Amino acid sequence: MMFDAYWDKLQQKRRKTRRAFLISLVLHTIAIGIMSLGYIRWYRPMQPSEPLVSEAIAVTDLQRFHVSSTRKRSMSTTRRSTPVRSKTSPTVNQNIAKPIPSVRPTASSASIPVLRTDARLPMAETSLHEQTTKTPAWKTIATARTKTPTIAPTPKLLQEQAAVKEEIGDKIPAPPIDRDGRMGEALEGIAESIADSQAETAVDLVFLLDISGSMIDNIRAVGRQLNRMVTVFEEKGIDFTLGIVIFRYLESDTIIHPQTRDSERYKRLLTSHVVATAGDERAHNAIVKTIRRVDFREGVKRRFILVTDEASKGSYTLPEVLAQCFQNNITLDVIGINHTTHRALTSKTGGLWYPIPIQE
Repeated sequence: MMFDAYWDKLQQKRRKTRRAFLISLVLHTIAIGIMSLGYIRWYRPMQPSEPLVSEAIAVTDLQRFHVSSTRKRSMSTTRRSTPVRSKTSPTVNQNIAKPIPSVRPTASSASIPVLRTDARLPMAETSLHEQTTKTPAWKTIATARTKTPTIAPTPKLLQEQAAVKEEIGDKIPAPPIDRDGRMGEALEGIAESIADSQAETAVDLVFLLDISGSMIDNIRAVGRQLNRMVTVFEEKGIDFTLGIVIFRYLESDTIIHPQTRDSERYKRLLTSHVVATAGDERAHNAIVKTIRRVDFREGVKRRFILVTDEASKGSYTLPEVLAQCFQNNITLDVIGINHTTHRALTSKTGGLWYPIPIQE
């Protein structure tokens, strides 16, 4: 019974397949017939234009001839413009006839003669062997043996070659800089300044870090040398908290990590988890946002450390940023480039400036 049911289903599928194939074949035949009828109905061979037909008729009426034909080709004397050569003498006749200008037909002429093919191409009246001459005798002319000229280099060319050689060929690559050493000295110097100038023994310290692509090595160096700053604080008995603010172009890209006494946490963050990004840097916006968003302790000195290799800029002007620092008792240190904005931020707020390590 199961076999019979399976066989019936198989037969039904075969019938459906056969029916679909027949329908498809009929539709294809109808489509091909319609296309054929349309092609026959609309196809019209392109008729040649009248100029082409007239030219073809004119060409068929021309009298054709061969170069070896013995029939003499005649030419009207009024149309001849080539010199006439003598028939009897084998040499060329010295008396060359002057060309006679052709007479232009007037309106009173009865008919204009039509030149046939045998009159359009004048043939020479002398045979080929009459025009041959003896082989000329070639004479050699004695000339002085020339020397290859030598061009002496000009002094200007020598100077340019020496400059190129000095700039490219003899240039020795600069040795790698000691980022960790320089960054450690800067952080230790800032820590000494904080410890020596504090009447109170408490400070809230915030790092503002530029995370552009050129800064990733310097950020890693800050993380590795953070212990040198912490060691100075511990030796001087300074109550401190550390915060991290990373910034880029947009103010929404600024990420604030809260204040903490766990320096190892931020050491791990800076050495392994901070990823460099592309885009312009706006340090002024990061400073203002840090002042407004960070939860500082009451009555505690506030110190910012800006680390960047670009000039400070942003939607806030330099006087506006300085005014915010004055109102909130912010001392700003900069590890950056020798730029007017960096010098102004440190000198006006009483902070320190250190050069950032940059590979030449």
